[in-house]
Order: sequence, then structure tokens, then C-alpha cells
Amino acid sequence: MQGDPKVVAGLNEYLSFELTGHRQYLIHAAMCRHWGFARLAGIQDAYSAEETQHAARIATRILMLDGTIAPRELGAIGGAATVPDQLARDRGLVGGAIVHLRAAIGDCEQGRDFVSRDLLREMLDDEERHLHWLDTELGLVQRLGLQNYLQSQTG
Repeated sequence: MQGDPKVVAGLNEYLSFELTGHRQYLIHAAMCRHWGFARLAGIQDAYSAEETQHAARIATRILMLDGTIAPRELGAIGGAATVPDQLARDRGLVGGAIVHLRAAIGDCEQGRDFVSRDLLREMLDDEERHLHWLDTELGLVQRLGLQNYLQSQTG
């Protein structure tokens, strides 16, 4: 089935966010585990796995639309030096994904591709929940202080 080129491009763009997120969360999980923050490591591992599942679903949809899987260049990743830096970096990635998804959903509507729209709406819901979690964690760092926050992440 031939898909709208603008929809396929939007799916590929979102695929870039998912693949970047997978790698970023995987690295952050390893660093948190190394630092002894098991709770955060487990959450980052779960987000990495979720991004992998999302990427597979997006890739499948691109192929269904007779598109070519061609994500743009993946975003730069690297281990942030501190937990707050990791959370802030993750927040930037998720925030960018949300902005993109909102526009891509509109493109799906315009192209009358309601299946892709529904898939991206589901992804938007996941990204918004992730953003809420990140905002909560960053707020806890501020309210509790970094040392108290980090102590709560060891178990």
C-alpha cells in the first residue's frame, strides 16, 4: 500500500528519536548501575527496551506503507556526567520527540492515514508519561537535594 511521503518521512524522523533514545537510555542505565543507583538503572533499562519495541513498530509501519526505513542521523549520545545531567538530557530528547509527534500526527490527519495517526498518538501518550516522570524526578532532586535523592535511588 503506497503511503503519503510526508507521513513516511514523519515516521522515519520519529524512528530516529526512538533509536537515539534506546542507545541513550541503555548507556544511562549502565552508568547508574555502575554508580550503585539500581532503581534508576532499572527504569532506564525499561525505557531502553520500550524504545526498541517502539522502533520495531514504527519500522513495520514504514514498510507497510511501501516506504524505505531511512531514519535521519541519530542524535548524539554520550554518558552525562551526573544523574541530573542524564535526566536533563533525557528530558531534552523526549521534549523534542513530543514536538515532532504533534506535527507528524497532523500530517497523518492531513494525509488521511488514520492508522499511522493512531500509532503516533499512542507513542505521544508514552512520551508525555515519560516527560512527566522526568519532570517529577528533576523536581525531587530540587526539593530533596541531590544527595538525598541519590540515596533514594540505591535500592
